[in-house]
Amino acid sequence: MMDNQLEHTRDIWVNAFFTGNYDVLAQYEDEHFKVIYEKDGRIEGNFTRYEKIAHAVKNGVWKPQKPNVKSEEYEFNREQTLCMVLIHLEDSTTVIQEQWVYEQEWKITELRFLKS
Repeated sequence: MMDNQLEHTRDIWVNAFFTGNYDVLAQYEDEHFKVIYEKDGRIEGNFTRYEKIAHAVKNGVWKPQKPNVKSEEYEFNREQTLCMVLIHLEDSTTVIQEQWVYEQEWKITELRFLKS
């Protein structure tokens, strides 16, 4: 039940990202959500991110590439209130880690590009 709900939420969130719908992103991202790029030590907060996306969408240049996902692993805590999703990509050594928290509904708190 829980993971179905999470999968459904993730689908909406991922789709919102690829379509540049930052209003929907904001609904599913925790207010302290951040994107962490371990390789170059960069951290991106919500505000900058939404601004960038909005700008790119307005100028018709928002075209993120969909990665080829090789595998996804869901790892829940015992209470099913926290989930780590590990995503391995086909064509690279990049591993992406999502951290989701459940309070009334699933929200993503962190998206991390791991240093391989």
